[in-house]
Amino acid sequence: MPKIIDHDIRRLEIVEASWQVIASEGLEGLTMRKIAKVAGCTTGRLTHYFANREELVLAALHAAYDAAGDRMLQARAREGSALDRLLAMLEETLPLDEERVKEWKIWIGFWGVAMNDNPLAIENDARHTRWREALLPLLESINPALDATYEADRLIGIVDGLGLQAAIHPTPENLTRVREVLARQIAALGRS
Repeated sequence: MPKIIDHDIRRLEIVEASWQVIASEGLEGLTMRKIAKVAGCTTGRLTHYFANREELVLAALHAAYDAAGDRMLQARAREGSALDRLLAMLEETLPLDEERVKEWKIWIGFWGVAMNDNPLAIENDARHTRWREALLPLLESINPALDATYEADRLIGIVDGLGLQAAIHPTPENLTRVREVLARQIAALGRS
């Protein structure tokens, strides 16, 4: 009897292997051969699921953004005040554990390439737009007088900067500082 293969699981395994290569060697070190080695398969199997390196890079990026997005939506749905849920949402995007540090390494590599690649820059804009839209309802509920779009953009910029610092050097001290700065920014919204 032929072996049944779950193609979605196989694609995910390949994407996760690409994350490992990106996290250890950067986007510039990502090759189909290295991914195949980490995934324990041949490059032929990779090309069965992904036509080329660029398609796999985009799939890895989408998976990283989707994982963070899912965590953010779960945090937004939790019990608690709008301020608490907003803080929880934004903390889900920060590199506060090994998995999220890996996501940040993917994003950092992607941002470096996106500066000179218009389709990737457009993809980055689309993801930030979705992120902004996810924040707006909470910001509006915290204080209807706020310029919610401005505050969302400001918070995204703060998280991007803090996350970059923490991802580059994820020491306990840096992670504590990042959380404290973010918490103070969110608390200030409640006093506006």
